[in-house]
Amino acid sequence: MASPAGCISASGKPFDVAPMVLLIFFWTIYFTLHSLLATTWLKESVARQYPTAARFYRLAYNQMSVWGFLLIIRYQSQLPEIWLFRPSGLVVVLAWALLGTGVVVAVAALRGYDLGEFAGWAYVRAGAQAADVPLHTAGLNRLVRHPLYLGLLLGLLGFWLLSPTGTCTVFVGCNVAYLLVGTRLEERKLIQRFGAAYARYQARVPQLLPTKGLP
Repeated sequence: MASPAGCISASGKPFDVAPMVLLIFFWTIYFTLHSLLATTWLKESVARQYPTAARFYRLAYNQMSVWGFLLIIRYQSQLPEIWLFRPSGLVVVLAWALLGTGVVVAVAALRGYDLGEFAGWAYVRAGAQAADVPLHTAGLNRLVRHPLYLGLLLGLLGFWLLSPTGTCTVFVGCNVAYLLVGTRLEERKLIQRFGAAYARYQARVPQLLPTKGLP
């Protein structure tokens, strides 16, 4: 018999929703902290209070992000899997197409980044001057303003279609929500950083979907 906190899956198996709620809570806390620690005002506050240590902020931020992500994934991997449906046929083909396209788009997008600045090592070497990079509008950025996020969204959708379980649904749902919200937050920072140049770029290039020129 299912517990009071449980419910019944489509396959008839009872499962406890409490671990799923806890998983949602963990991802929500993780992404909230991830966004908070990336805010300009917090980074500037740290730089004022600890000017010598400020050059390590981005590196420490990335390390915390990776280890926090892996800890939640470890917890998630220990939860029982309940399949919402069993993918087959065209669904599997579509899933692999989306996943493969997402990986290609994300890797191509990363080629447009200064990976030293992205990872944080450039700040260790050069301090705040590492952020003095021009607005990148070449490559995939000619088609959409956030090609890396587009690649991640496509990959996440493909991943979910390949493994439509309860835990995967929570994982993908929370990540998609974060990427959509994070895109808006990133836009604000880019406007502050590049001003009118980014406003013109916004008017010219779509945010996530390459819809320019479509009827």
